[in-house]
Amino acid sequence: MDKLVEAALGSFDNAARAEAKPYLLTRIRARMERGTESVWEKAGWFIGRPAVAFTGLCLVILINAMVFVFGNTPDKETKTEQVAQNPTDEFSYTVATIYDFENTQP
Repeated sequence: MDKLVEAALGSFDNAARAEAKPYLLTRIRARMERGTESVWEKAGWFIGRPAVAFTGLCLVILINAMVFVFGNTPDKETKTEQVAQNPTDEFSYTVATIYDFENTQP
């Protein structure tokens, strides 16, 4: 067990300080001094609030539930009667192909 502890503590022996990207501090200061937010940033912050996100999610679920419950009712007034009519030409539905043989005897 002592070897594991020594190995864990020894892993920091060759650790070096992390280096930041060039001009990182300059970019951070420029962003902080700018102070104005675009419309999209404001909209993102507003939508990202938990109360707004939860309310929107509940609204979408409620609309889906209403469509599911009230959308499946059949229309009672639009009953139509279908009358079966025999075609006047009984051969009008046949399609002649090259595979239909009329005379198979030579």
